[in-house]
Amino acid sequence: MTATTAVSSGKARWPVPTGLGIAASCAFAFVVAPLIVVAGAALNAEAMFFPPRQLTLRWMMAALTEGSFVNGALISFVVAVVAAAFSTLFALPVALQLRKAPPAVARILTLSFMGPLLVPSIIFALALYSVMIYAFGVTNLSILMIGHVIITMPYPVRTITAVTEHLDPALEDAAGSVGASPWRTFVSVTLPLIKPGVIAGFLFAFITSWNDFSISVFLTPRELQPLPIKIYEYLLYQYRPIIAAVSTWSVIGSAIIVLIIDRLVGLNVFTGRRS
Repeated sequence: MTATTAVSSGKARWPVPTGLGIAASCAFAFVVAPLIVVAGAALNAEAMFFPPRQLTLRWMMAALTEGSFVNGALISFVVAVVAAAFSTLFALPVALQLRKAPPAVARILTLSFMGPLLVPSIIFALALYSVMIYAFGVTNLSILMIGHVIITMPYPVRTITAVTEHLDPALEDAAGSVGASPWRTFVSVTLPLIKPGVIAGFLFAFITSWNDFSISVFLTPRELQPLPIKIYEYLLYQYRPIIAAVSTWSVIGSAIIVLIIDRLVGLNVFTGRRS
């Protein structure tokens, strides 16, 4: 009777916020607020202020044509594409083998491949720098890419592993029973089924490489600096809205890639559950 009366009255009742809901809202605001501040500062006419005092898109347009940042973005793009491609290629056989391993062994190996995510990035970067200098004696673009492959590999390993957990072995057995070779089975059956995880892993690796600072600051050669290093060096000497505009474009690009990943496999892929 009470429910019927509430519906018939046509009055909407707003849910009373709980302590957990308030805490989640505060956490969301804490994460998003810096992005809003940076985007707002990029819209200022003269100086870095928030809220913006005189709105303009001048700095957003200038960020797309400033030579130093464009060169840094191109270098970051090349490094990110190469690193993501190699880390995904390396992660693919690893994920497929983890699927066949005993559960206890698979968990231990998975944690091992997650190693770069468990160590503070600056410590890992310093250790990697020491190893590279000892092994090669120099830092160059190839060394930088090796470093980025190492730090990005956990992402495709996890995304591909999460997708293969739902792969029905009977499909591969059926292909083998009609005479398909292991390679033919992989290309025709396995790869199409796990393609969303492969693409998502590549995109996760691309974002990680694109935004990396810790590894890049140690391994970047002076003449070929990626975008995060260009931004850092610019901030050492200047503080104009163009730097906020460059950061805003980078955030927009990363957000678009995250949305694509969410559509492919879901952002809960690292928990081992697909959407």
